Amino acid sequence: MNNFKLSRRNILATSAAATLASMIGANSAVALPFGRPAENNSAAPQADIIFVDSSAAQLAGIRRVVIANYVVAFQIEAKDFREATRYNRAETAASLAWDNPDVAMMQQITDAGYAKLKAEFIAKGIEVLDTSVLAGQPMYQTIQRQTGFGSPAYWGNGDGRAILVGATGLPPYRGYGPETGNFEAGNYNTAGSAANPPTMMKALTPYQMPGWEIDLAKALDAVVVKAWQVVNFGKVVAGANRWGFAGGGGTLDRAEHTANATTHVRIREEQSRITFRLPNSSNRTGVRVRQMPNTYMAPPKDGDVVVALGNPIFLGSNLFSVRETGATSGQRTREFLLGGAVHMNAGAHLEQPALYQTRVSGAVDELMGKLLGAALGR
Repeated sequence: MNNFKLSRRNILATSAAATLASMIGANSAVALPFGRPAENNSAAPQADIIFVDSSAAQLAGIRRVVIANYVVAFQIEAKDFREATRYNRAETAASLAWDNPDVAMMQQITDAGYAKLKAEFIAKGIEVLDTSVLAGQPMYQTIQRQTGFGSPAYWGNGDGRAILVGATGLPPYRGYGPETGNFEAGNYNTAGSAANPPTMMKALTPYQMPGWEIDLAKALDAVVVKAWQVVNFGKVVAGANRWGFAGGGGTLDRAEHTANATTHVRIREEQSRITFRLPNSSNRTGVRVRQMPNTYMAPPKDGDVVVALGNPIFLGSNLFSVRETGATSGQRTREFLLGGAVHMNAGAHLEQPALYQTRVSGAVDELMGKLLGAALGR
């Protein structure tokens, strides 16, 4: 994978002195179709496709569906923060940002995945209602009014900042926060979004969401289907260390700040899923997934049946180049005047957009078939 390392040491005393060293390295690794990310190697193994507190038996006999939501979240920035304390504090804020995202390409990937999902249902003998039937439904109008947002939308999730892209002709909407958990609770600057961007309140306020979707399913005599996929491009790990002490006029208090940025395109495990809300469901209050500690990213349970990707699909570590971009003027000012975190920023540039689109679109399309095949048992 493309690998980028930054290191900075500060010697702190009455008059501050600092040295900055940057090291850039790159190597390539063979991409695997399925696997577990290195940071999760201690986790218990699980199947490539999983059911989240549900089973395929609950979908036995379904004959008609309506796809009410189809979203692909493309990660465009990863962040990390580390703090070390020894007499004084050392803080490192690291960022890896995709500097040339192509929203038009993202829309094409999303639309292809949406078309594939519809085709997979039809191939399995399931009627797919046209999305035009949604607009006249009072419950769908309520859902859109309370939680709908424009596409594309700049938002955030547990992996960093993202662009949320809905299928053309199908306005997206937020899931109910307690059902989707910490991962989708990001609240980032929405600058650049289409009109009516998402907000935190749109995910937290509508506690009636599960009931609204059940009522929509009953009105149409069809299972309400939602699909949400997450595509990552990389990650960054911040480091901070402090040692020694300052006293007696000496200069012995030292701090070290590091950041390691890597690119590895993958379909995100557990958060990429298809959800089914059943017309005969009695669970109008939904399910609250684990949210403590706030760093725990539980698989969402935003439906009666949720089929999710159990392990990431790796698509390559050779599509982006990585370079140092340096702290912004605002970050440098805050660091100098307020003694805030040392910012270490890197940029990722997509060097092979055609290959990125081919690989990501192919993986998303294939995933639609695998998830639906597991859900319907055929």
